[in-house]
Amino acid sequence: MPAPFPVDPVRTGIVIAYRNDKLIADQVMPRTPVDGELFKWSEYDKAERMTHIDTEISRKGAAKEVEFGATEKNASTADHGLDDVVPQSDIDKAAAGNSGYDPLDHASEALTDLILLDREVRTARIVFDQKNHAHGRALTAAERFSNRDADLLAFLLEQLDKPLMRPNTLTIGRAEWTQLRVNRSMVAAAHGNSGDKGVVSLAQMLELLELDNIFIGESRVNIARKGKPAEVARVWAGHAAFTYLAPNVSVPSGTLTWGATPQFEDRFAATWYDEKVGLKGGYRLRVGEQVKELVIAKECGLLLRDVITAPVGD
Repeated sequence: MPAPFPVDPVRTGIVIAYRNDKLIADQVMPRTPVDGELFKWSEYDKAERMTHIDTEISRKGAAKEVEFGATEKNASTADHGLDDVVPQSDIDKAAAGNSGYDPLDHASEALTDLILLDREVRTARIVFDQKNHAHGRALTAAERFSNRDADLLAFLLEQLDKPLMRPNTLTIGRAEWTQLRVNRSMVAAAHGNSGDKGVVSLAQMLELLELDNIFIGESRVNIARKGKPAEVARVWAGHAAFTYLAPNVSVPSGTLTWGATPQFEDRFAATWYDEKVGLKGGYRLRVGEQVKELVIAKECGLLLRDVITAPVGD
């Protein structure tokens, strides 16, 4: 059904192309297109493809026949959007100033920022929720990343062998990453020294833990109630998630991967005239998208909680 408002192709191009490089949700739970707001996805019996079957065929015998089943599940994308109102007087002033500034373009980017920040917060909550991982636990004081003397290399390698598919991706907050990369066992393994000096680079950590990806969350969000002084907190804090991320994910094919984000159509921007705005009227701008963060295979996830002594809330 067509939207009851005019989609703005120019500003739709802006909001599709706009990207905040500090956000990691699209890397942790990649977007994958679906054909409608309502969609189906398939959960496969993981044991089917791990059961040993004798494949030998006698000279006149027939090949053994196997059947693959799947549990079909229904889901739907959720609507996420925000509006801003730009008075005609603001547009006129910008045009008279010959600065090249367009209030509607600026509002398009600002709204997109807020929508993507909300997605970042939603994704962090999903990734750092123990219910979404078949493996993991809270760390003891002796095991925490903030304990420089913890033998984290041996500990993490042991933990990574527990999921059904060995995780190839680490998702971690900036404060937790800093503690991990100065751990003595990690530094010693990376640099061949005592571990007292030096840090582990991202490339070295990938090699040490045999991972393909490390996503470091740096975004922050104001958690204060409206009208209260700002209280800025880290979006990704306190935990470390190890997940298996398949290179090509599609829904509903049943790709074995920890999680993905089905998306219906592209992010869009729409503008329409609103005569009730200000003295001269104005334009209402809406930016929106339809997505659903979906955990597909909990067996491919390992969550280590409370990995530093106290989350840094600077």
